[in-house]
Amino acid sequence: AECAAPDTVVKGVWTQFDAENLRLEVAIPQAYLRQIPRGYVDPSSWSEGENAGFISYNSNYYQTNSRSAGSDMRAIYTGLNSGVNLGLWRLRNQSSYQYKDVGQNTQESFNSIRTYITRALPDMQSELLLGDAYTRGNIFGSLAFTGVQLLTDNRMLPESQRGYAPVVRGLANSTASVVIKQNGVSIYQTTVAAGPFVINDLFPTSYEGDLLVEISEADGKVSSFTVPFSAVPGSLREGSFQYGLSFGEVDQAESGGYFVDLISEYGLSNILTLNSGGRVGDDYFALSLGTVLGTEWGALGLTAVHSMSRISQSSVLNEWKNGWRVGLNYSHSFDSGTSVALAGYHYSTESFRELNDVLGLRRALESGNIFESETYSQRSEMSLSVNQSLDDFGFVYLSGSKRQYRDGRDDDDQLQFGYTVGIGRVNIGLTFSRQYTSQVPLQNGFGGQLLTEMSGYSSDRVKEDLVSLTVSIPFGSRQSNMLSSGFSHSSRGNEQYNLGLAGTVDDDNTWTYGLNASLQRQDSSSESVSVNTQKRFSQATLSGNYSISDTYQQVGAGLSGAAVVHSGGVTLSQNLSDTFAIVQAEGASGAKVTNNWGTEIDDLGYAIIPSLTPYRTNSVTLDTGSMLSGTELIETQQQVAPYAGSIVKMKFETRHGIAVVFMTQQANGGVIPIGAEVVDEDGLVLGMVGQAGMAYVRASKPSGQLTVNWGNKPDQQCHFDYTLESSRDNTLLRMPALCERVN
Repeated sequence: AECAAPDTVVKGVWTQFDAENLRLEVAIPQAYLRQIPRGYVDPSSWSEGENAGFISYNSNYYQTNSRSAGSDMRAIYTGLNSGVNLGLWRLRNQSSYQYKDVGQNTQESFNSIRTYITRALPDMQSELLLGDAYTRGNIFGSLAFTGVQLLTDNRMLPESQRGYAPVVRGLANSTASVVIKQNGVSIYQTTVAAGPFVINDLFPTSYEGDLLVEISEADGKVSSFTVPFSAVPGSLREGSFQYGLSFGEVDQAESGGYFVDLISEYGLSNILTLNSGGRVGDDYFALSLGTVLGTEWGALGLTAVHSMSRISQSSVLNEWKNGWRVGLNYSHSFDSGTSVALAGYHYSTESFRELNDVLGLRRALESGNIFESETYSQRSEMSLSVNQSLDDFGFVYLSGSKRQYRDGRDDDDQLQFGYTVGIGRVNIGLTFSRQYTSQVPLQNGFGGQLLTEMSGYSSDRVKEDLVSLTVSIPFGSRQSNMLSSGFSHSSRGNEQYNLGLAGTVDDDNTWTYGLNASLQRQDSSSESVSVNTQKRFSQATLSGNYSISDTYQQVGAGLSGAAVVHSGGVTLSQNLSDTFAIVQAEGASGAKVTNNWGTEIDDLGYAIIPSLTPYRTNSVTLDTGSMLSGTELIETQQQVAPYAGSIVKMKFETRHGIAVVFMTQQANGGVIPIGAEVVDEDGLVLGMVGQAGMAYVRASKPSGQLTVNWGNKPDQQCHFDYTLESSRDNTLLRMPALCERVN
């Protein structure tokens, strides 16, 4: 409705008109531009795949023969993962079959472990699940349940938006180069116009390491500032929001009961992340509030959970219990190369209850059994991890944890120190660990009465020190072959020596092997030698192992793979992930899929790529090196961005026939122009003429007539007859062709 100067609409816009060249230059501050994050894939290009089904299996056979009578064993295990896709709906089932024969005892069972349906909800950036599921354990204890779950699916975000990284804001006085460094390494670089800029698509690099932002102006001036970058679990990017809603029946024997969970997390700024949650069950309530602070002194996470619960409505156990659990996490990196990562402390009051503990106590009350739980009896837990880089001299780490209990059980302590260094091609690792492990005293769970007076039972904790040394070096001409040796000594009298060699046999890394010899000493010496191998084929993966010692002999074998049922039939494959692709290339039998070792097009023109990354651009490439000579791939690479759980079909166009180069020439001696089309009797364009009249085509018939045209006029067309014989040695046929003008 009116003519307005750009700088009155958007602050900081700069314009300049060059009347002589009719050129208008516009500079807009980067902060006001629509920004597409790195790794962004347009949701409209996500592929839901086709309707199909699959069953993936992993079978193992194990047999051991011992020198001791009655100790022989045979066992078979098969894990099954099957599913059906209908549009965006995915039905999945996980089950297993087990057979064991020990001596004269035989056991056999089949279990359906989990069945569920999922559907992606891209408009909500979420996933809906119906059936058997697990709650997230980041705020409340994780629960296995059957019901409904709606969760934020961060896989739909671009890679540069996943995880935590701070938003960088700055101001440029002119067109400037902005470089962001972490620990002296450049991780981001861009050019911005004069005015404010915002960078919010940094990849999450680690939990520590402040960012140095350098701004190089057009006049050569350089300014810099620092942005704190420390994070703990629960840290979110500024403006990020995620939630989880779960409702259903807890899968815990007969006294599961129904519950509902709701958790939410929001990144308010670089400095502050807020989270909250609630859990409601039968005579159970829990509420959580937490925050994460990111400062120049490190990242600090604080969470408080309050629970109200009662075990039973009977007159004896109908008292409501109110309790608290407080958690503290800290992470920071120092300029000296030292990082304190995920140091944490958790404390629970005596009356605090997880819903799992309440349900377990109720079940124990009903059945009259003993109840036992780590979370129920645990008072506090503390963990610490410190890492120190020594640059060219290696890497040192120290970690430890301590758990304290209320039931009279001694503390569980663990301490580990390690040092790794690379000297040329040799890698050396040294580890020392000390562990105090207490035995769990039995308790009735209701009055806290310990039953440690039982004959021969003691709750004294056990101390063990363990020292280990490992050395590895590449062996032979292949970098994939590795020779390794190791030594470990335990304060409980156990010593072990190992010497091993592992690597690949073939160039395409489909056949691997491992050899190992060990000597173990405790009360007596025991020597053993073992060998294992695995070969990946396009239709399945085979494995085998054998070991022998002075006390036993063991042999095993494995077979894993999958069968996919789709519109083109049934195709066998290696073991599948949840998202995979069907490659169709008619007649291209033998062509290899370079994205997956050991996969090639079968005789029916299909192959399975066992794994794709959902919501990301996946490139699939076919190698024609071992393909039959009668077929040509018109394209050798495609890209696809699948929904999670999709079974996408990627069709590669092929051309069939005898490959030949015709040395064309007009009958009157004229040269046929470059670019002239070669057309068969059905009007199909087979190729075009190149330099010196050479035309590469793939003739679908062994004989016939081809037309060459470089225009619509009669003097711009000619034809010639041909008769071909297939080359036995797959060499390219060459044939002169005298092209006569079309009358």
